[in-house]
Amino acid sequence: MTSTAATPHPGRTTRPQPSFTDLVRSEWIKLRTVGSTVWCLALFALVTVGIATLVALDRNGDAAAPDVPVAIDRVVMHSTIGVAAGQLAIVVLAASAIGSEYGTGMIRTSLTAVPRRRRWLAAKALVVSAIALVTGAVVNAVAFAVGYALAPEVSGSLTDPGIVRTVLGGGLYLSALALLTFAVATVARSTAGGIITMAALVYVVPFFLLGPAFGGVQRFLPAGLGPGNAGWAIMQPGPMLDGLHPWTGFAVLCAWVVACMGGAVYAVGKRDI
Repeated sequence: MTSTAATPHPGRTTRPQPSFTDLVRSEWIKLRTVGSTVWCLALFALVTVGIATLVALDRNGDAAAPDVPVAIDRVVMHSTIGVAAGQLAIVVLAASAIGSEYGTGMIRTSLTAVPRRRRWLAAKALVVSAIALVTGAVVNAVAFAVGYALAPEVSGSLTDPGIVRTVLGGGLYLSALALLTFAVATVARSTAGGIITMAALVYVVPFFLLGPAFGGVQRFLPAGLGPGNAGWAIMQPGPMLDGLHPWTGFAVLCAWVVACMGGAVYAVGKRDI
């Protein structure tokens, strides 16, 4: 009697699939070894802390009574001003994370190695958002510390309502902004497309919505140059410029992220690449 070796079904693959943890580790290594990642994070930190320092020095110079204590909520609001300019670096980082895959053609290799496209996209999105979360929280805390140190005297403490949430809220805002940019760049299949779209949304669209005719619209924008839009609400001690409550505003921003990420997931699953 002779025995024959079983042959695998021609329609099945025996190649083991990487776990989600392996994918996250791979995407982390990929992103941190790219020079642009370091430059974007360094630029964000430099701009955000630098502007916060200049604002603090200008505040001290313009003070009518230098010995009058500065309210801590004013200190914390001034420390977030630099995010308005620095956030563009996070937008570039998030758009490049996925756009470079399409630009270099590496997307074909990535999707061949990981046939489960949605899992691959989720791992990459998780890494991008985590980097933005940690960087935003740390840099905002440093900017606040600088402003606090430069103030001649501060009235209030970190235990005052909303202060800690405002300081660390920059991490939540930038993490959501990075995910939104990531989703837009995925749908556009382009770094430039993602950056241009988000730059227009953050820096251009708000100006067209100024005025009484659009008074209630700007509150629901995901991002912008300062208080008044949904995203920035989380970085304010309380509602600003007729804006939403901090957590309500963040919920609106998250709704934008969920909608756009849903579109990105659908696009990646349906397209060839």
